[in-house]
Formats: sequence, C-alpha cells, structure tokens
Amino acid sequence: MRGMSAAFTTDFLISFAVVVMFLILIGLIMNLYSELSTLKKRYKKMMTGAEGLSIEQMLADVNDTIGKYKKFNSKLDTLEELMRNSLARVAVIHFDAFEKTGQGLSWCVAILDRNNNGVVFSSICGQETERSYVKPIEGGRTTENYKLTKEEEQALRQAMNR
Repeated sequence: MRGMSAAFTTDFLISFAVVVMFLILIGLIMNLYSELSTLKKRYKKMMTGAEGLSIEQMLADVNDTIGKYKKFNSKLDTLEELMRNSLARVAVIHFDAFEKTGQGLSWCVAILDRNNNGVVFSSICGQETERSYVKPIEGGRTTENYKLTKEEEQALRQAMNR
C-alpha cells in the first residue's frame, strides 16, 4: 500500500496542481475579459463625440471647415488687392481763380488709391467762362506733360495724407 499511496499522493498532487493552474487561468481569462470589455466601452465612448458624431465624422467636418477657411482666405486676399487699388483718398479745395470775380466757385478734387495713383480734377470759374481739367497722378506725382497748380498740389497733399 505504501507504494500505492505514494503514487496516489503524487497523482493527487499533480491533479491538484493542474486544477489550481486551471482555476488561475480561468481567473486570468475572466480578468482579461473584464479589461477587454472596459476597453471596448472606452473605445466606443472615444469614437463617439458629444453630439453622437464619430471621430471620423468630426475629422471630415474639420476638413470641410479647413476648405471653407481656405476659400474665405482667398476671397479676403482678393478683397485686399481690390482695396489697395480702389479710390480711397479724396480731398477738395475751393478757391478764387480770379481776384474779386470768381466768388470762390473754382475748385479742384484729388482722388487717389492707396498707392497714390489717381487723378486731379480742376474747374476754374470766372464770370463768363469755366474751364475744367483732369490730370493723371502716378505714385503721388503728375506726369511730365502736366504741371499742377498750387491748389491742385494742396489737394494732392491732403489726399495723400488721408
């Protein structure tokens, strides 16, 4: 019996060790399943935004917004270019072209863009006649073919300082 009890004890210990290892493995599997379940919940929560949108949908929305921003920025650049070339600076001067006869009815107007390009309009009024002139302005100066009067120069300086 002694030999049998030793074999029985050895078989029992081996079986007991296998059962214990099996139970430990089942415990580890249950623990892993629990952690996997927790990770799945976190993943679903992460993939669904505050409004029920998935991250993919949010990224698509961000991409659309970036496209709209680029179009808006392009239009803004176009508007800035138009603003640089628009007539934005104006000055008006009234004066007497002829002593005691013009009654202050003569005038000149300087109209310039932001690059100081534009025109100067002048109207010289006398008792019986009126003359009108237009002189081009480039870079804040008139061309060689035209000479500005002191009133036109004054209007040009005022317009450039605005």
